Amino acid sequence: MVEMHEPSDVQLLRDYAEGGHEAAFHELVTRHTDLVYSAALRQVNSPDLAGDIAQGVFTDLARKARQVADQMPGGNSLAGWLHRSTRYAALNHWRDTRRRLANERQAMEQLLINSESAPDWERIRPVLDEALDSLGDEDREALLLRYFKNQDFRAVGLAFGISDDTAQKRVSRAMERLREFFSKRNVTIGASGLVVLISANAVQAAPVGLTATISAAAVVSGTTVSTSTAIAATKIIAMTTLQKTLITAALAVVAGAGIYEAHQALQLREQNQALQQAQAPLAEQNRQLQRERNDATNRLASLTDELAKVKKNPSEVLKLRGEVGVLRQEKATANSQSAVSKALADPETRKVLRERQKIGMSDLYSDLAKRLKLTPEQTEQFNDLLADHVMDSYDLITQALHDGKSQAEVR
Repeated sequence: MVEMHEPSDVQLLRDYAEGGHEAAFHELVTRHTDLVYSAALRQVNSPDLAGDIAQGVFTDLARKARQVADQMPGGNSLAGWLHRSTRYAALNHWRDTRRRLANERQAMEQLLINSESAPDWERIRPVLDEALDSLGDEDREALLLRYFKNQDFRAVGLAFGISDDTAQKRVSRAMERLREFFSKRNVTIGASGLVVLISANAVQAAPVGLTATISAAAVVSGTTVSTSTAIAATKIIAMTTLQKTLITAALAVVAGAGIYEAHQALQLREQNQALQQAQAPLAEQNRQLQRERNDATNRLASLTDELAKVKKNPSEVLKLRGEVGVLRQEKATANSQSAVSKALADPETRKVLRERQKIGMSDLYSDLAKRLKLTPEQTEQFNDLLADHVMDSYDLITQALHDGKSQAEVR
């Protein structure tokens, strides 16, 4: 009689790699699933993650089946290879998790940079213009073009007639001198932090309509000066009748132009006032949005802390999942009990159930009725009594279940 031996792991893997026998690979998975899952669970301490890692390890084995089969001797087991692969997969998981958490923390810090930099800005704001005035003309011009006018280094270089790299160096040198000025005033801040503060806070949008108001005021002022000059000139000219006529016509034209410009200025002021009134709701809406942004930032920080706590203690997640499963089971039991209670409360259902119980009792205790030598009427009464007793028992059980459910709801 020939003794049959099970094929080795490498033989099964080679059958799958060369012939595509899925049954062979399924046998490998069946043999080693517990090994791989347990190793993953010890390292990640999460059943869900352990299952994902185990699936990834066997997927990797299927992809590298021919390569692994060629590298291993014919009689060797795959347990060692699977354990090493599980170890590498768990380490990669933790590395990816740490990288993701670092990216999330960096994103949150970037989101909160405005609120965090507010104290530093309040320290440099009062002396920023004094610091700019202490620089040389070229350094000051370079900083103003780069960070106050938001021009790139190419535009700065064109303004000074230099290359982009030279413009960048000039801006960096000017920023370092600006930082040294603040250091002497006991305001310590790095050059990169100073760039962020200036870029975010130095330039504020002017109120709506201010440009139109300034332009109108300048036009009216220029018109007044021109009119005064014309009047003074008429006093030093020896005027003939023709000259007086010409001057009078000229003054009329100038006065008309002045009146027109004044009327235009009045219209512009009215438009400016209307724009400022329309701006008030927008300003309030802007403040509301800022408050909502601050609230969202605080909620984000709170959720990040809670997420970190949950990840540090995954056993709490497993405990919560177990409690959810128990609650679901209790709910299903309560629903079935409620269905039984509703069925027993229906008169027709109770009548049918009682008749079935009576028939069952008649079959069960027929021998007892014969031994007791009961008449047919007595046997009928006996079966009725037993059926009533069973129905009463159902009612007592249903009431007890209902009372237990009510007490659970009270608790």
